[in-house]
Amino acid sequence: MRKAYSVSKTLSSFVSSVGIVLAAATHAFANNAPGPLAVVSLFSLVILIVALTAAGGGYAVIKRLHDAKYPSRAKRAIMNILEFVAGVVLFFAGVLSTVFGVLGFSLYAIGRGVKMIKWSAEAQREGAQPAHLEGVNPNRLRFAGIMLVVLTLLVAGYSMINLDEVTGTADSKKRMYVRVLRNDAEKAHGAAQAFLEANPKAGKVTCEDMAAFGYEPTPDVTCFSDMTAASGSIRLTGPERWKLKRPVAVITHKGELTPAEP
Repeated sequence: MRKAYSVSKTLSSFVSSVGIVLAAATHAFANNAPGPLAVVSLFSLVILIVALTAAGGGYAVIKRLHDAKYPSRAKRAIMNILEFVAGVVLFFAGVLSTVFGVLGFSLYAIGRGVKMIKWSAEAQREGAQPAHLEGVNPNRLRFAGIMLVVLTLLVAGYSMINLDEVTGTADSKKRMYVRVLRNDAEKAHGAAQAFLEANPKAGKVTCEDMAAFGYEPTPDVTCFSDMTAASGSIRLTGPERWKLKRPVAVITHKGELTPAEP
């Protein structure tokens, strides 16, 4: 026996879910804005789902299954509206929750592709076809399903390889690296001043001299110094993997700092 359909209960659950999702997503966005790749990845997945489902004839199958599940026109209209609104909300929630959104839509797209492949296999079986598969092109349905799975895996894989861009943490990491170089420069200058006070007749202060007076550079940071008591500077350079626009912090003998740029 088919379960009773309650419009008010469905709407109440949907509104509550939307409120929770939007509250969580808004909080996440306020603290960690998404990277551009998150938006591009999600748009790509949505386009792949829509375009390949349409190209394979999957929407005709989905509509027939939907009509069979909800024979009443009013019920179908309500469910269509709810599904559309839910899709929009989940898309923006996916953008705001970054990597989870990409993974969620990837799983949805792969699930859709597998369904299309399954439908194509059912359509090629001997005997009468199920009503929802009448008139479908099995080869086109299978090809579109396979392409949806493959392309989704490529998008998801690229997103995971570039996880910092997806999560929006790349910029914050770069700012952190800039602070690291600033701190190194200030510590190096302090150690250089201490060395010169202890060795007033010394010429240039080397990085080894600064190390002897307490300066320990951050791992992978390169130190160069041509500083004296009256001229020169200390240069601290970050590694290429930090991907800074200007990976060098320079501090003069007077303590004037030119910071690195993210």
